[in-house]
Amino acid sequence: MNLKEKYGEWGIILGATEGVGKAFAEKIAKEGMNVVLVGRREEKLKELGKSIEETYGVQTKVIRADFAQDDCTDKIFEETKDLDMGFMSYVACFHTFGKLQDTPWEKHQQMINVNVVTFLKCFYHYLQIFTKQDRGAIINISSLTGWSSSPWNAQYGAGKSYILKLTEAVACECENTNVDVEVITLGTTITPSLLSNLPGGPAGEAVMKAAMAPEAVADEAFENLGKNLSVIAGQHNNKNLDNWRKNHTEDEYIRYMGSFYSDK
Repeated sequence: MNLKEKYGEWGIILGATEGVGKAFAEKIAKEGMNVVLVGRREEKLKELGKSIEETYGVQTKVIRADFAQDDCTDKIFEETKDLDMGFMSYVACFHTFGKLQDTPWEKHQQMINVNVVTFLKCFYHYLQIFTKQDRGAIINISSLTGWSSSPWNAQYGAGKSYILKLTEAVACECENTNVDVEVITLGTTITPSLLSNLPGGPAGEAVMKAAMAPEAVADEAFENLGKNLSVIAGQHNNKNLDNWRKNHTEDEYIRYMGSFYSDK
C-alpha cells in the first residue's frame, strides 16, 4: 500500500522550495500523492512542480506564502479546502544570529511566526481534518538545537524545541488511530544554505563529513512513519547525542552549542 492508498490524494509540504522540503515533496509524489508546494519563492516552486509532474505523473499545486506573515495561513487553508488531504509536513524555519537583546524585535516576531504560530496553525488545521476523516499523516521537522539551548541562536532553538515537544505529545495522542504523527530531528543537512555558508579548510570538511543528504533524511523519516513518534536522523547524530547525554552536563552541552555561533 503506497502513501496515496493509505492516507489520501494530496499532501502538503510547507517550506518545499529546496533541501528537505523538496526531498519530502518528491518522496510523496513517488508514492502516488499529488503535492501542494508552499513557500515564498513562487518561480522556484513552479519549476519544482513541473519537474515532479513530469517525473512522477502526479498533480501539483503551488501556493506562495510568507510564513512570517500573520495571515499567511488564510490563503493556504482556502486553496486546499476542497482537496482530499492526507499528508502534511512543516519544514519551514527561520533564524537569525545574535544575542537576544541585540536582535531587532521585528526579527523576533518573524521567528515566532514561522517557528511557532504558523507551524501551530497548520498542525492544528490539518490534524483536525485527518482526525475527522480517520486517516492521514504528519511529519514535522525539528533540529538538534531543540534538544539543548542554542546560545546566539536562542529563539530559533526554543522554536525547534517547541516543534519537537508538541509533535511528540500529539504523536502519542494519535497512537492507535489511523492518523500517524512523527517528528524527525535533524543535525547538519546538506542544503543550499549550508553550502553557501560552509567554512573553508578542515572545518568545512568536518561539516560535510557529518552532514546528511536531504534524500537520506526523507527516507529515514518515512521509514519510521507509523512506527516511531520521535526520530533523530542519522547514526552519527544519534551517537553524538547519546555521548553528550552520558558523558557531559547540561551546562557543557549549552556551551558547546554556543561555540558554533559566538563569533557570528
